[in-house]
Amino acid sequence: MNLKITLKSQLKALIELIIISIIYFGLMYFLYVNTEFDLFKILFWSTFSFYFLIVVLPVAILHLNYLNNNCFKEIVIDKNRLIVNAIEYSSEDINEINVFATKQHFDDSTGAYSLAYNDYYYHIEICLKNNEKISLSSLLDYKLDKILKENFNSVKITENAGGLFSLLIKGKTE
Repeated sequence: MNLKITLKSQLKALIELIIISIIYFGLMYFLYVNTEFDLFKILFWSTFSFYFLIVVLPVAILHLNYLNNNCFKEIVIDKNRLIVNAIEYSSEDINEINVFATKQHFDDSTGAYSLAYNDYYYHIEICLKNNEKISLSSLLDYKLDKILKENFNSVKITENAGGLFSLLIKGKTE
């Protein structure tokens, strides 16, 4: 399976943010039309800061972090074989695969109580036996973790549930 970050894969990751934004700005427009301007200003600025800090900023940070660390990679995943930028690795070269995601991603539970990044943003760290690490993000494919599980049955795969900061790819790798 060939994987690459595309516009479609990025839009899929951003879909919850897009939906929340449409609802938020639609509601703000409704309030703008139906309330006094002074009241609207108070409502807008008090809710916009919450919307920006809780909804937009975490998604923007994760998205840019994943683009910065994965943008030019050509990935091919086959049964017990991984090719990253024309370098081939077999399951014998891989020591462990770590998946860093939120609990909601592992439980397949989303909805009104989850944040915009909870399900779609995660990254995978492939630890090689020569102590190198390869980081792949969910911008390559939303089901990247499941694709790796299917193709690397003999490799230990560890699920690491955490919050926003555990989802960041730390430092440039492979």
